[in-house]
Amino acid sequence: MEAKMQRKIRWGIMGAGAVVQRWIKGAMQLEDIEIKAISSRSTASAKEVADKWNIPFTMTYDEMVECSDIDIVYIAVPHTAHRELALKAMNAGKNVLLEKPATINAEEFQELIACAKLNNVFLMEAVWTRFFPVIQKALSYIENGRIGEVRTIESNFSFRVADNDKSRLTDPLRGGGGLLDTGVYNLHFAHMVYNKVPICMKGMASMDTDACHFQVDEQAAYIGQYDCGELAVMMSGIRTETLHTAYIYGTKGYIVIPVFWKPTELEVVVGAEKERIEIPVLQKVNGVVDEGYQYEISYVNKCIRAGIKESPDIPWNVTLNVLKQMDSLRKDWGLSYPSEKKGGRL
Repeated sequence: MEAKMQRKIRWGIMGAGAVVQRWIKGAMQLEDIEIKAISSRSTASAKEVADKWNIPFTMTYDEMVECSDIDIVYIAVPHTAHRELALKAMNAGKNVLLEKPATINAEEFQELIACAKLNNVFLMEAVWTRFFPVIQKALSYIENGRIGEVRTIESNFSFRVADNDKSRLTDPLRGGGGLLDTGVYNLHFAHMVYNKVPICMKGMASMDTDACHFQVDEQAAYIGQYDCGELAVMMSGIRTETLHTAYIYGTKGYIVIPVFWKPTELEVVVGAEKERIEIPVLQKVNGVVDEGYQYEISYVNKCIRAGIKESPDIPWNVTLNVLKQMDSLRKDWGLSYPSEKKGGRL
């Protein structure tokens, strides 16, 4: 897209699930966005969301990528469909914001990188956590040495779904399980703090097997070791409720971030000194509460206006490295998805 455009950035949405409606609430807080259309495998679902949020058009996926009134597509469908829809959109010249995990494995994302380069379009994994002001504050404290040299990170993101849950979270056909849904947050958080990849990643997982003998990881714990001996200790899951708190331990002090994946507060402790910072998400629309998606959307709009194709904050190699870490863990656990066996991946 041209860097000098003055009109609003025009978005199309692929998907009509719960995360889409949460994302829309963030978009409504911004003036620099216009949601032009929504598409879904279910026309009824797309129409229901369009009617609720006054989105002008419902379209098929093919119609959306060919629509000249759309600058960028937000893809928020089950993980296993990310690759196909992202390729479709980018090959039609559309910029893409792709929900986490960007794809179900590293090989698929390498294909998307090549496609983005070929078509000269923007592509970014939707790591919305990265753009919260609290995260920016924590990273600034680390950079200026407030807590000394960071030696260990701990982060947990696990919740419990119902025993009879039949959603994508427990469905191997749609890339279910804890690692791809919540573990991706842990791994991106560790990269944000250390700004490098681990030299070793090991873990253990508890599996749930469906009637077709395919598995998903119910809960898992894993540790990354880095080149100077630093550690990242992480837990993710869909069958166990945990506190969603991250701890960053340095040689002088530590930082605590409650609900680290969508944080609005942190505490810094250095010796006897404690400082608590709270930065609530700004709400501009009565009756519409945004959890913090507006930060990510605003960032992407700025990239589109500037003609940026690869985010400097979530570059392609970061997404690729996180996927490689998940691939490695799943290989150790003997965990693959039906779509990978069909395509010969992993």
